[in-house]
Amino acid sequence: MRSFLGICLALLSLIALSGLSWAGSFDFNPGQEPLRHKHEMNDDVSGQGFMKEYRKINTNNLSLLEYSHGSGSIDQAGILNSEQKSTHIVNNFYYLDDDGQWQKKCRGASSVINYTRQYDNIQSPTAFAYGTGWYASHPIGYNSLLKDKTLARSYQEAASMHRQVEYARGLKGDIAVDINCTGPTATANGIGSLEMRIDDDVTQGTLHVGELIFNPKLLKFSCANTTAFGHMNAWKDPLIEIDDDYIGDFKAQRTLKLEAKKFTEMWGEDWLPCCSGGFFDLPSWNFDKQYAGQKGIFDCTCRNISLSTMKPNWNGTAAQFPTEDNRLKP
Repeated sequence: MRSFLGICLALLSLIALSGLSWAGSFDFNPGQEPLRHKHEMNDDVSGQGFMKEYRKINTNNLSLLEYSHGSGSIDQAGILNSEQKSTHIVNNFYYLDDDGQWQKKCRGASSVINYTRQYDNIQSPTAFAYGTGWYASHPIGYNSLLKDKTLARSYQEAASMHRQVEYARGLKGDIAVDINCTGPTATANGIGSLEMRIDDDVTQGTLHVGELIFNPKLLKFSCANTTAFGHMNAWKDPLIEIDDDYIGDFKAQRTLKLEAKKFTEMWGEDWLPCCSGGFFDLPSWNFDKQYAGQKGIFDCTCRNISLSTMKPNWNGTAAQFPTEDNRLKP
């Protein structure tokens, strides 16, 4: 990052919370279908005139909005990547609660958005002939001050970060946004992270930086109930609320970072419990895979194969029911 004068802002918000109380049990981005996809975009624009850019990226549980406009000398470039890695439709799993009852767990979709952008814009009036006929002899004038807005949201983490520049004569700097939402599975924890890094040099304008993290205990989500971006009660008492505004000439650097671990459901059962029918009644998230190493013993396939081939897979002299040829004889 380059050196800066005036206002220097540095903030690091790092939170690690339990997934059971933190993330709901579903994705919360309203109306966004969990379509698996991967998207990439690179751009580099420079020139003199008027520009307007609008980028809105939605996954099933994340969103990014980038909007800018203004007239004058424009020089900016960006890299945008997003991916919907998995969906909630086929990712549900079951676990045993403390009362020994099977419960359905919604993993939530997994996705990621990464955005990096650099800009060096100077506002000025500009006019040029636009089209033919009357417009060819009557140039259209543009005198738009610079505006640049970035809004990132992670719905499972109930968090948003917002940076906005308005009415500026000049704007130089760079911004980076990284959002990752990976739901827990039956065997692995999930993680949610939202990070925004800002380096702005604003000339005669306004700068706003905000961060909002809801109280997870007030979200009240379930697999069947998903209200847009959180329960209304969660707005009343957020865990973190940052609302900063600066008007004039400012050079500002800021880092906003949130991390939340979403733990998988943990449960266990005694080996061959007395309260169930035995090995084949053991609860499992994937029985054939989880107990693959023991199935051959308990379903007798190991013994049957050995008897049929007369080539025991174990020490036949110590077997419980050896054949006559393999019986231990004094």
